[in-house]
Amino acid sequence: MRVLARTSAVVFSFLVLAAGAAVTPATAAPSPPLWDHIGYDAEDSWFNPRETTVTAATAGRLTRKWSVKLRRADTCSEFSPPVVSGGRIFVGDQAGISARSITTGAQQWAFDWDAFGDGTRPRLAVADGLLIAGYRDCGSVSDPNSQLIALDAATGRRRWAVRTPVMGNFAVDKGVALVSETDGVYGDTLTVAYRVRDGKQLWQAPNRNTGGVSANGVVAAFTTDDEGIRTGVAAALDITGGAVRWTVKRHLAADAASPAGDVFYGRDGSDRLAAVGVKDGRVRWTAPPAEDVENNWIAADGARVYRSSNRTVTALDARTGKQLWNRKLKASAYQPLVAGGLVYAEAVVLDATKGTVVAGGSTFTGDLVVTGGVVYQANEGTLSAYVPRTS
Repeated sequence: MRVLARTSAVVFSFLVLAAGAAVTPATAAPSPPLWDHIGYDAEDSWFNPRETTVTAATAGRLTRKWSVKLRRADTCSEFSPPVVSGGRIFVGDQAGISARSITTGAQQWAFDWDAFGDGTRPRLAVADGLLIAGYRDCGSVSDPNSQLIALDAATGRRRWAVRTPVMGNFAVDKGVALVSETDGVYGDTLTVAYRVRDGKQLWQAPNRNTGGVSANGVVAAFTTDDEGIRTGVAAALDITGGAVRWTVKRHLAADAASPAGDVFYGRDGSDRLAAVGVKDGRVRWTAPPAEDVENNWIAADGARVYRSSNRTVTALDARTGKQLWNRKLKASAYQPLVAGGLVYAEAVVLDATKGTVVAGGSTFTGDLVVTGGVVYQANEGTLSAYVPRTS
């Protein structure tokens, strides 16, 4: 699975009580398909705990339900990973952003890049009925203007748009959209938070840069000097107001958080993978550096932490950091995705517990979303949906 950033669905049941009558349980309402951040949730865990249909028993017999070509245009824009919410799948294409039916793939609305400029591969998240998209103008190398926009998820109508000074890392949580970046030319570092409802700026933190991960409303930020050099100090910031929860004399670049939002996972100053408590900043464990320290990706399902680097996927015990299994692949693994007891890597599906190969092939190449018993694939300008064969 290739990616080069929670609103929880509620399943409920109730009891009908009548005087002298027996208690009769009601049928539980099904969970709607949901994957409303590119990394599944604000924690960027890349773990869907609700998938029960696409499992080890069915992943090897998927069949294409529908496939559509995404819009192309003569621009510098790129296709983006999709997100799913409200019966729609949203994806960035070369002309802008489009929303399609998860049932048929039919386009329901489209937003075109406007006079602001052609957009880079947009960062997407759905919150409060809005599709939040962060992108920068890819037409200007010297002055790549950045913009944060909010589109009505049902109609595509633009609700608000703001120019942002940065657009590197991106997180949406607790009604807040957060962007942060260290400028590669001038070294300026900045984190800025905007209210999802109307785009109003809420706070900013100079010389702070986050990894685009929010652990139940807490973001981990590393500190830089005025030239963008890291100072070896990490801080936890409240996403709603910017208040500092704690600071520690340690480097931390958070790449993901646990689904429960209680642990950050990311590289420390020695490029080791560190598990750091969200509440207090205490290091719980560290693991050796990845094969390629600049190109490795994290997923976490609460029991295990999965790390991919080069052609290797490794599973670590989430409590201790001890290696549980290690799998060499034929191709680079990129971002792992976890759902239905499976780990999706580039062109390969592994058993999450044992690391054994369950399935493989072109169906699992590109940017994937697994939710509601469907594997959605965005690959080289084509969006497809795959479901298990019934016979």
